[in-house]
Amino acid sequence: MSVLEIKELVAGYDERVLLRNLSFLVPAPTFIAIIGHNGSGKSTFLKTLTGQVPYQGQILVQGHPLPTRSGPLSRFLSYLPQKNTVAFPINVRELVVMGLFRQKRLLEHYTAADYARAEHTLEHLHMGHLAERSFTDLSGGEQQLVWLAQLMLQNAPIALLDEPTQQLDVYHKKRVFDLMTSWVREEQKTVLCITHDLLNLLPLQGYLLNISHPSPALEKITPETVLAHQRLLEEKPARLAKLKA
Repeated sequence: MSVLEIKELVAGYDERVLLRNLSFLVPAPTFIAIIGHNGSGKSTFLKTLTGQVPYQGQILVQGHPLPTRSGPLSRFLSYLPQKNTVAFPINVRELVVMGLFRQKRLLEHYTAADYARAEHTLEHLHMGHLAERSFTDLSGGEQQLVWLAQLMLQNAPIALLDEPTQQLDVYHKKRVFDLMTSWVREEQKTVLCITHDLLNLLPLQGYLLNISHPSPALEKITPETVLAHQRLLEEKPARLAKLKA
């Protein structure tokens, strides 16, 4: 049984189709870097998987049609959007434990065991010393690692991340990529990650999916494929869009 199968997917907004006849199969847990020009449909693809964008075609998760309700969907997929904001004071432990929200009944409180899981996740990421800190007092890189800890706590078999290294320094970018690859290697998760950091992909194992390509398909990550797609993305988006049409 495959982890994820996409069959002739068509998706977009109103009359603007961004994804057209996208098909691929993910047979086993792996890392997939989703690349492409701005506006090519990368975020639209992840939002389609999370039920935020209507689509035509077929999406199978672990051999089953993609659930339409958020509760059942959260058992298969976890999602970190491109921008997350916190508008109220909250410490790191409390924010991380909220990763268990969809596993709770209405008005059910978090238990001591839930907080223990949150603290264990923070310790696993070498962030236990931040548990009592206010989230808004952290650096951008530390905040992103907290969001990733919350995502880990959801423990879904497929993790979707929209530009998780955006605006991070070199050190935190490497930590985030190391974390994602460890999910695949140690926990048998499948990670789909939108990124513009192609050079950070060079040492990784997994696949590329270039949404800007006229015929997007999974390609193994190698230095040769990464550099070839780097050159492709240096071309004008309008020219590639014409080839894709």
